[in-house]
Amino acid sequence: SGLFSYRGLQLLEAESSSGTQSPSAEVAAVAAAMNCSEQVRLFRDRADFSLDNVSSECLSSLNRYSPAARAAVGIALSVLTSGICLGNLLVIMSVGLVKKLQSSPSNFLIVSLASSDLLVGLLVLPTAIAYQLLGYFPFPDTACDFWTSCDVLLCTSSILNLCAISIDRYLVITKPFEYAVKRTPSRMAAMISCVWLLSACISIPPMLGAKEPFVPGNCGYSETFGYQIYATIGAFYIPLSVMLVLYGNIFKLARRMAKADEQQKLGGGLAEEPQAAATGKAEAEAGAAASVGSALKSLRRRNNNGRGRPAGRSNSDTKAIKTLGAIMGCFTFCWLPFFIMQISLAIWKKVTGSNFDIEKNVFDTFLWLGYVNSFMNPIIYAKFNRDFRTPFKHLLLCHCRSINERLRSQQYSEQYGLPSSGRGTSKRRLGAGPTGANAGAAAAISAAPGASGRAGRSVRRASDASLRRSRHQKAAENNNEQMV
Repeated sequence: SGLFSYRGLQLLEAESSSGTQSPSAEVAAVAAAMNCSEQVRLFRDRADFSLDNVSSECLSSLNRYSPAARAAVGIALSVLTSGICLGNLLVIMSVGLVKKLQSSPSNFLIVSLASSDLLVGLLVLPTAIAYQLLGYFPFPDTACDFWTSCDVLLCTSSILNLCAISIDRYLVITKPFEYAVKRTPSRMAAMISCVWLLSACISIPPMLGAKEPFVPGNCGYSETFGYQIYATIGAFYIPLSVMLVLYGNIFKLARRMAKADEQQKLGGGLAEEPQAAATGKAEAEAGAAASVGSALKSLRRRNNNGRGRPAGRSNSDTKAIKTLGAIMGCFTFCWLPFFIMQISLAIWKKVTGSNFDIEKNVFDTFLWLGYVNSFMNPIIYAKFNRDFRTPFKHLLLCHCRSINERLRSQQYSEQYGLPSSGRGTSKRRLGAGPTGANAGAAAAISAAPGASGRAGRSVRRASDASLRRSRHQKAAENNNEQMV
């Protein structure tokens, strides 16, 4: 039993390395005499210990989970994979079906991001789930090369697409007129091509020989020091630095614009006070009914809603803070631990000459946390963009054929204050004008005796001002959504 032990195998390998013995044959003979626990220990601790040296009856022992935990992990990872595929497929279908989304060139970048994340869910995660649950890689070396190459290519393209989107947003805000002319579909296609070309440059080197020999049962990223530095810096640290700088500038500019807009609103409110007083005087002189006065007060409350609030900051400022925080926070939280671990392990091995013994569960947690970013991307970029939220709802309800008609109907309903009518809204109804408080005021004016005088005109002016202000506010909110 002393010979057929972990220490005995080390001594045997030392003798074979200096003599004429064949290491693989002797190691196989020693491994065959070990019990399952020793074989599992060797397989987990030594990257050069082949799965071929593990007996068939010991393969089930390579699984680290109990039956209940294995089922729970399998279900959780399967739900994550399904969510990645569904969410990113919704993004691609939305841009492919909705004409309004096709008119914005920046959405091509979002489609590229969704495509890379979708392919992660289709090509990478199923094999990763099998690897995670079995405890060993059950496929040959060609499958290992394909899987790791797809993993690096698609995850890198996802990160670089996020970086390209940040560059596009930054140019839209800092150079709106100059960049608007250059923001063409062909330029977006060039940016997307650069993203995928750079991703390929990072994923190809291991296929050209920058990797360790394949050991059956073990499949992982190349641990060559030069490649690890090259890949981690190119795939993460440079894009992260670019995104931090650009989104930091966008955040500062968003707050500056929000403050300027708030000051403009406060100034407009002060300027309208004399007009409100004159309106009240006209109402008194006209001697209109009490319902007219009530309508006027309702309109004034609506027009002055939000002015002079102690909160100070506008809704657009708060939305910009939340959106930028969600984008950068999610990206950094998901990928930073994994890339810190990767570059740290490479440096440790280079300095000490030995591998750092990191817990397998820690490595798997950081790796799957990076995959979670592909699940969060469609949620973040759709939740904070109204143009994607509504198509998602219609696609989930299988309204694919009539989606453009339904979106136009809903857009007109929100713009003019009309109630939504399901599939569509007639042209006569769309031209009926605003409802809500404005319609209530108009009805009060029509019902009140003698309301066609100066008080009626005052209400109509107030109603028109309220409608213009509402349209301006919605347009500003849409601009802020496109900005972030």
